[in-house]
Parts: sequence; C-alpha cells; structure tokens
Amino acid sequence: MLKGIIKIFKDNELDRLHYAVLDVLEKTGLKIDGLFLLKGLAEAGCKVDFQKKIVWFKPEIVEKQILQQKNRYKLVRSSLTYPFCRELPEDDIANPEEFTVDYGFNVVWAYDYPGGKYREPMIKDQVDMIKLGDALDCVKYVNIPYVCSEFNAKTETIESARLLLLNTTKPGVVEVNNAAQVKYLAELAYLAADNNMDKIRTDPPVITYVYCTTSPLKIDQRSCGVLEQSLKYGFPVCFAPMPILGGTTPITPAGSIVVAAAEIIGGITATSLLHPELFYFGCSISGEMDMHTTNIRFSTPAAILTDAGLHQLFRYKYGIVLNVEPAYIEAKSPGIQAAMLKIFRQMALGCTAGSSLPIGTLDNASAFSPVQAMIDLEFNKAHYKFLKGIEISDKTIDLDLIHEIGFSEKANYLGSQQTMDYFKDILWNSELFDTTYRKNESYKSYKMDAELLEKADCKWKTILSGVKNVNIDKIYKRKIDDIVNTALRDI
Repeated sequence: MLKGIIKIFKDNELDRLHYAVLDVLEKTGLKIDGLFLLKGLAEAGCKVDFQKKIVWFKPEIVEKQILQQKNRYKLVRSSLTYPFCRELPEDDIANPEEFTVDYGFNVVWAYDYPGGKYREPMIKDQVDMIKLGDALDCVKYVNIPYVCSEFNAKTETIESARLLLLNTTKPGVVEVNNAAQVKYLAELAYLAADNNMDKIRTDPPVITYVYCTTSPLKIDQRSCGVLEQSLKYGFPVCFAPMPILGGTTPITPAGSIVVAAAEIIGGITATSLLHPELFYFGCSISGEMDMHTTNIRFSTPAAILTDAGLHQLFRYKYGIVLNVEPAYIEAKSPGIQAAMLKIFRQMALGCTAGSSLPIGTLDNASAFSPVQAMIDLEFNKAHYKFLKGIEISDKTIDLDLIHEIGFSEKANYLGSQQTMDYFKDILWNSELFDTTYRKNESYKSYKMDAELLEKADCKWKTILSGVKNVNIDKIYKRKIDDIVNTALRDI
C-alpha cells in the first residue's frame, strides 16, 4: 500500500484547537435534550441548567474521559458502514484492506435513468437494490438503500430491515428514526449477529450507532432518545456533526472544527461517564453555505479540509477514530459533474484521512442511482489499484525475464508468463470507458457520454437479472417475522 499522509496541522496547532474546544465546552457549553445525560454530568460535577438543558463542562472531566477512551476503538469506516480498515496505521491514511465499496445510504429518492426523474422508492426498488448489492463481491455489507415510501413512517425502518435480512447474506445497517424502534431493531441485530457479543460491541448489523449532533452545539431530543434506548444493548456510540461553514458554524475551517469537535467530545464525555465500557468514535460530514444559492455544498476545498482537520485532531490529539464520508456530492444526475466532484472529494480525503469507496449517491446523498454506482465502481477500482502502490520483489522485477527479452528481437513482454500472472491484478480493465484508438473523424461529447451511461445502465440490469433469491432458513425467517410483526402491532 502507498505510505504517508498529508498532515494539516503542527503539534502546537493541535494543542491550540484542543484548548479552544475545552474553552467552548466550559464557557458556552452544550445543549443536550436528554435528562439522563444531564443528570450524569451534574453528578460528575459539571454545572447544569436543567430547565434550559444546557451543561457546562469542567475541563478536567473532559480530559479524563478522553484519556479513558484513547486508542480503545480501532475500526475505520465511512459514516456508518462497513469497517474497511481494522486499525489506523501509524502516519498513513486508512486504506481498504481489500477492494471494498460502501453500498446503501438510506436515501429518500430513487433516480431513474434515462428519464432523469426523481421519485419515491417503492418496495420493489428496495428489494432490487438490496439484491444488486448482494451480487457485488466488493460490497461486504449491504446497508439499506432507500427510505421505502410504501411503509408507514413509524415502522418503515423495521420493515425495511426485514427486507434486508431476507434478501442478502451480508446485512449492513438501517437508520433509526425514533426511540420506539430501537428495541425491535436491536432484537433483529442480535438475531443477525447470532448473539455474538464481540460483533455487537464493535460492528453490529441492522442497527446504526450514529447519533447526529445539531450545529451549533446541540444534541437534540431524537438523538438523545435513541441513544438512551440503544445504550441498553451495548452497541458502539458514534457522534456525528454536519457543520455547515458560514451557516451553522463559523465560516472558517478552524472555527468549524472547534464547534464540531466540541459537539463530539461533549457527547462522548457525557455518555462515557455513564457507560465507560462501550466503544466511542466520531464521524463528520462538513459542508459550506453557497452564498449565491444558499445551497449546501460538500465537494469544496474548505468543507473537505474541515473533515480532514477533524480527523487529524481526533487521531493525533485524542487517539479516537473519526471517520469521514466521501459520498456527498451536489451533482443531480450521473455524468461529468458527478464524476469530477466525487473524484475530487474522494482523492482529497484519501490523502489526508481515509479512502472509503462509496458508490451510487447523488444530490448530497439524498438519492441513489444504480447507473452512477456502476460508474463509481470503475473509478474506485482504479483508485484502489493506485492505493496498493508498487510491490518490490524478485518476481515483480524479474531480472531473468528482462535479460531474456533483451531488445525484444525474439520474444516480447506481451507473451511472457509474468504478464499472464499479473495483468488482471495490475492493469485497469475498464468495462465502461472508451479506451480504444480513435477511428472516426468526429466524436460528439454528448454521444460519448450517452454511450457511457447506456453501458452503465445495461451493466447493473444484467447483474440484477442473474441474481437468485437468498436461501433463508425457515426458523430464521419466522424469528424475523415475529419481531417485525410485534413491532407493527406495538408501534
């Protein structure tokens, strides 16, 4: 693998950011809409206004909780998906240990090609995209692709979880919308994990463990309610801010880093006082306010630097994993803009933090397109081959072969055994991009783009057409149905 990481901060700058975080938590505090957390902080000696739901943190309490969590949790992932790297390497970016892509982002829109329409996802869309993810070897966890519009909103996550468990052998996670859902999703998680506590404590399927903070400096009632219920089951805890530069946080990356870090550190401090045995980590998805349109943009230098800066602050100052998410791009359809923004965001984070490889998202991860997923796969394969770097060994150099071929008068490298052994692993064989010689006098860009999109559309449909139904044990299916049906009745 390639070695090294582009460092953003010097040690004294990390110290300055850290003391700024402590200052914010001590003087401004955090608004936490969860009585159980406020009580725990008050008992620990923090000043708490229970009526206004504001807590002011003593620096020594924060420092102690950080120290207790330092280097405990190792797994590196994107925002909430498959852990593509089991441990942060020292002074290297977090690389996938094998070619692994993130699949399924629980989005609210399905993008249809070639019509170009955004529409609400149906049950068939949910099942089809689960099966597509199951058919891709590079997808290690199939996270739920859509918010399914045909289900009741109160129980949608639970019914979608059933579809997930019945249609893939590698179930990932679904979102949790309210505290009432936690009990049933937790039961499904324990069932899917076969009650393996190591898996439950580090990387549970079905239920997400991400609790969104609300910038500036709030953890809202929904997140606190879900967190309070989830803590009963021993799941890991991830606090995830989405700072918007110039909108919900200072316009400067430095100021936004301080606000977002205060939200994460405050959340970890409060929760770990009650449950020090659990695993804690963070995630950030930073954006910036477009002053022309008031839209939120994620594939920008300042937004990416904020995420990378947060990652390095937590990595080098706190010893706590903080994941970054490359899937958010502003493009509304597959094509040139989507490719440019995704490549820029992914490569920039891949130099400064980690290289998770998402596929298929559009419109700031509010929509999914299988056409875009196939195009992303092409780029991600190239990205991963680049990350692997160059292997230096007797076999890869092969001096005997170089001497034997010499000036290529009697033999050539094309027909050599070394080429046969290595060409699939080293060369990038693109299925979608036109890599042929120029044969015509005229090439229209719109025609070539349309041809690429048609190939991508054909590819995912061909894969899906060959998918067979997952063979689910009858007892396992009955247990899933019992949990879901009970949830439908109770909720």
